[in-house]
Amino acid sequence: MSKKLNLKETGELLLAAKSLIFCCHVSPDCDTLGSALGLMRFLEQQGKQVTLLVDDVINKSFSFLPGIAKAQMPEADKEYTADLFVVIDASSWDRIGICNQVVKAKQLLNIDHHISNTEFAEYLYLDAQAAAVGEIMVDLFETCGWEMDKAMADNFYTAISTDCGSFRYSNTTPKTMRQAAKLLELGVNPNEINENLGLNSVATMQLLAKVLPTITFALEGRVAYIKLTNDLYNKETSTETFVNIVRYIEGVDVGIFFKEVEPGKTRVSMRTCKTDAAAIAVQFAGGGHVRAAGCTVMAPIDEAVDQVLAAIAKEMDK
Repeated sequence: MSKKLNLKETGELLLAAKSLIFCCHVSPDCDTLGSALGLMRFLEQQGKQVTLLVDDVINKSFSFLPGIAKAQMPEADKEYTADLFVVIDASSWDRIGICNQVVKAKQLLNIDHHISNTEFAEYLYLDAQAAAVGEIMVDLFETCGWEMDKAMADNFYTAISTDCGSFRYSNTTPKTMRQAAKLLELGVNPNEINENLGLNSVATMQLLAKVLPTITFALEGRVAYIKLTNDLYNKETSTETFVNIVRYIEGVDVGIFFKEVEPGKTRVSMRTCKTDAAAIAVQFAGGGHVRAAGCTVMAPIDEAVDQVLAAIAKEMDK
């Protein structure tokens, strides 16, 4: 079990460390990246030595995030040491790839907003009501009286906006909108961020054209899914938005994207209207939120589909 910290204690722990290693989760999105980059920039301005590790390919469309060039891919045969290891936006130890093996630190802090958090860290700041960790970052800066510049604000706004679907998802609260507004006052331009995020590569669109014919409906049309088999998988090609294609179909409660990243290893992304996505994902050692969750099933893609559909059917019958 983790020792639960409040925001003030979290800030004190961060400032007490001279060297820090930040880690984002695999399949990194803008919440984990933006939150890490904004906080990293502030701590570097305080004279701290901060290293950012991401054990996965970062979507090229995220290249506009201030400081993104500092992100490093961890090396399996190298040891990374620091006073404090900070895991950002990951609910479980396995969500950070080989970082959980190569990083050696005196203390471990997890900053997260997933209701499925497994409390793997020595210290934990968890706000399951926050729409994004980016929202937590704004809270942290306000509570600690830290000054935020535009680059930090750009990162935090992108984190918040993307994790609540540009303020369209059910996790958007009045507080979420207020925090976003404060970032706009620091000079954030939402139109520029949205244009960067909305730009798809030719490779992504070509891959989507191959995936779309796999749309399948199950459980009397309440579930729709698409599949990306391993022979089509390319880790350099972004597929982040694919799950939304099946989420927004009339009559569909659960939209799923199955991606076979290795033979016998299938990543699953879920978006739901009514069904508890997190409750399904945790059955496969995954996690997330009630309306958005993910997991990795150690099985070929067709077997993974059968397993996940069976779990969804049981959850729907509750």
